[in-house]
Amino acid sequence: MIRINLLSDREAIRRESVRQQLSIYLLSILLTLVVLGGIHFTLYQKKRGIEEDIRTVEKELAELKLKVGEVERYKQAKKELETKLAVIQTLEKGKMLTAELLQNIAERMPEKMWLERLSFKGVQVSLQGYAIDNETIANFMKDLERSESFRNIELLLTEQKTVGGVGMKHFSLVATLRQAGAAPAPASPEGAGSKPR
Repeated sequence: MIRINLLSDREAIRRESVRQQLSIYLLSILLTLVVLGGIHFTLYQKKRGIEEDIRTVEKELAELKLKVGEVERYKQAKKELETKLAVIQTLEKGKMLTAELLQNIAERMPEKMWLERLSFKGVQVSLQGYAIDNETIANFMKDLERSESFRNIELLLTEQKTVGGVGMKHFSLVATLRQAGAAPAPASPEGAGSKPR
């Protein structure tokens, strides 16, 4: 009878099976490590890309902040210039109105009269000066009332004074501007008009 040693074959088969399982197990671990390494590398690349994008965005943001700051400075400068321009226009308007009022007063002032003080307060105009007599003052007030610039002419004071050895009437009167919306510049011109020659 022939004896076959099946044990050694079984042992060899078992060893081969263990070796195959071990190889599969090691290959699985190796494959898992390769996949994890690939995933890690991909994530690392994405992270670097995102960090680079963040740096780019932060740089652009800093540049935009500088530009916004410049725009704000330009806006502030524009606002200041507009304010200055408005002041200049107001002063020019007041200057023109004052010049017109002075011309209007000068045209109506008789030869025997002169002003020593002229002042503006809002729409109120105060005039002080000297005239040769009360009739000259009355005629001046009537002429002012007929003008397009003044209304409500009121005589506050008239008194006799001597100027250069000549008896004169010192007077003070107030008037309201008809153009209430356009008051002249706040400066008070002194000595408007001229003394008689």
